[in-house]
Amino acid sequence: MTLCLVALFLCVAGCGQKDYRADKALPADEQLFARAEEAFNARQFDEALELYGDLVKRFPESAVAPAALLKKGMIYGGKEAYDDAQVALLRVYQDYPESPFAPVALVESLTFLYRMGDFPGVIQKGVQIPDTLSPSDYRVRKYAIMGDAYLALGDRVDAVGAYFTACDMVDSAERGWVVARLRGAVATLTLSEAEEMLSRIHGKEKRGYLLLQRMRALAEEGAVDEALQGLNDFLSLYSDHPVREDAMAFREFLSRSHFNPRVLGCLLPFTGRYADYGRQAREGIELAFQGVALRQGFGDFQLVFRDTGSDDETTRQAVRELVAAGAAAIIGPVGNVESATDEAQLRGVPMIAMTGKDGIAASGDFVFRNFITPRMQVRSVVSYAFEVLGVNDFAILYPDEPYGRDFMNLFWDEVARYGGEIRGVEAYGADTADFSSSIKKLTGLWYNRPAKDGDKPVWGRVLPEGVEGQGPVVDFEAIFIPDGSKSLELILPQLAFHDLGGVYTLGTNLWHNADLMDAASKHLGQSIIPDGFFARSRDPRVKRFVTAFKGAFGRTPDYIEAVAYDSALLVLGILAEKAPAGRSDVRDALLAVNAFPGVTGSTSFDGTGDADKTLTLLKGKGRRFVEVPK
Repeated sequence: MTLCLVALFLCVAGCGQKDYRADKALPADEQLFARAEEAFNARQFDEALELYGDLVKRFPESAVAPAALLKKGMIYGGKEAYDDAQVALLRVYQDYPESPFAPVALVESLTFLYRMGDFPGVIQKGVQIPDTLSPSDYRVRKYAIMGDAYLALGDRVDAVGAYFTACDMVDSAERGWVVARLRGAVATLTLSEAEEMLSRIHGKEKRGYLLLQRMRALAEEGAVDEALQGLNDFLSLYSDHPVREDAMAFREFLSRSHFNPRVLGCLLPFTGRYADYGRQAREGIELAFQGVALRQGFGDFQLVFRDTGSDDETTRQAVRELVAAGAAAIIGPVGNVESATDEAQLRGVPMIAMTGKDGIAASGDFVFRNFITPRMQVRSVVSYAFEVLGVNDFAILYPDEPYGRDFMNLFWDEVARYGGEIRGVEAYGADTADFSSSIKKLTGLWYNRPAKDGDKPVWGRVLPEGVEGQGPVVDFEAIFIPDGSKSLELILPQLAFHDLGGVYTLGTNLWHNADLMDAASKHLGQSIIPDGFFARSRDPRVKRFVTAFKGAFGRTPDYIEAVAYDSALLVLGILAEKAPAGRSDVRDALLAVNAFPGVTGSTSFDGTGDADKTLTLLKGKGRRFVEVPK
């Protein structure tokens, strides 16, 4: 603090409470103080010292005596005569303990001790100064100076503790300078010191500073995996913290140690039970890559493939190898998904998983999912039923197993969202071959009233008033059946037998099956189903893809090839458009994707990284399905 600043501080602190001008009629002590102030303001410090000293000597009981002593201490301090400064300041808080200048003198005495290099003296005196100093900014300054002294002595832990105490006391408007000192001190902690403090510090914000330093220290000692895991935990725990941006930048720094914006990693199963899917996905990715690599200036792009095998550890190791190879992002996997996404999130590498499994995208901010899901299918078919077919009343016939139950609940909720009615719900055993009883229950031929679970029927249905005993009641316009071809080959003919051939039959992508089209072709005329890809689409983009794929691999592509193609094309486009500086840039670009025009439909990613896709709708026509016009 310079002498100029001291003068300004004292005027604000109270020396200017009264107008001490020499031309005013003042008592003798105040006249003398006014003369001293004029000399001080004129920077005639020697004269001011003499006048302040004369005042204290002649008028020791004066109300301005402690202010005069404080001014003497400040002048001596400005002259670096620290011993004389301490003598003057000591008299302020010893002789005038009730004066408002006593706290100022106490804190300034610490400041001068620090300037003298007497760091133990700062600590010793600071401990003796009570925490009842008023106003609170003096307490803040006391602990800040003590923190500085601890640092100068190499006592980093106590320094951080002192700054923590200062932060607890400081007004929010003045917090910046204290936090800056705190962050500087925390950055000096060793791993053992950070962990020792974490063992006894419980405040969430305080722990945040220490946790980040622990991650930095771990990385310095070579424990990068543990540091990355800690950073991910930190970012999950702290949505708002002064060092959150630092944590994100440090995670990016660690993950960027092996980063090449021209490398796309591909994590697929080439061995094990999903090997066929891995081969199909690889061909889709390679076709997308060929299109990008042929562009001028992009011949140095690389695909790096790794096999997930059939176990979690192989999958984790494969992710680590792709990161080490510099992969800017990873396409896949289709199996062992949780172990792959956990490792990708840990290492901060964007991953686009191809799976319908719930909750995958929510596992971290680097995890994306591009795949057809039950929710997408239900939304597509229900919106078409309401908005195009004009259907409002539905029934549900579903297999009593996880797939069927999930679709039943999703369908029911979506119909309710549109304001429609579910007139009946019936389940059947997953291995049954006789569906007549379930169909009869839906039409009121089995019994009248169902058991209740809240507002939802558990079995059977409620018939309209006055129709009991009058034969089947078909008061629904469409029936939803989430099952595969084996059951549908029996169910669809029985619907016709029970006079339900005129209602729309709504299904899932499992219906798009050659066996079903052969076995039940006479009963598909009223069917509407969603699918993620239709190779016979009239869409020019799909036609070009199918033609190119057949030319490259000699067969017609299916959904796996198509969604892998779209995923790779999307990422390669991001990498080719503007080389990202790090994997976080790739992640942010993926989150910004809006209506990417792929062969599996228009694709965007929501805030969790889950794909929001426009699916293709198909309707039965003879022995095949055809595309519903968009």
